[in-house]
Amino acid sequence: MHKIIILFLIYSTTTFAQSVAIAKSITGTVKVKRDNKIINIKKGNRLDNGDIVITKEKSSIGIIFDDGSRLSLGAKTLFVINKFIVKPSLNKFDVDIELKKGKALFSSGKIGKLAPQSVKFRVPEGIIGIRGTEFLVEVE
Repeated sequence: MHKIIILFLIYSTTTFAQSVAIAKSITGTVKVKRDNKIINIKKGNRLDNGDIVITKEKSSIGIIFDDGSRLSLGAKTLFVINKFIVKPSLNKFDVDIELKKGKALFSSGKIGKLAPQSVKFRVPEGIIGIRGTEFLVEVE
């Protein structure tokens, strides 16, 4: 019996620890590449570290990260959540996200107030550091 409980605790910690955001709104077709599988995303689905978000033509997604940061992605966008760790109680802050193609509007949550220097918003030609609370970026 103890082995079952320990295995469940290990499984639940590794499985659920990666979830970092929720798909708050979706228009059209939005997919996520996760563990070499392509999944259709619907409103209310969770997003994980390592996910690649893909919006199709005439599609968009609104994402709310667990720290309250908000991200809107427009049509024909490719966006990667490399890492989104915001744990104020452990003083752990490490955000590494990447816009490979398309449009994104980002508004920082707790991370923008507690550790803005910990945010890396990558684009093909560089990295955007956040010093304010909101920005819009487009990559062709």
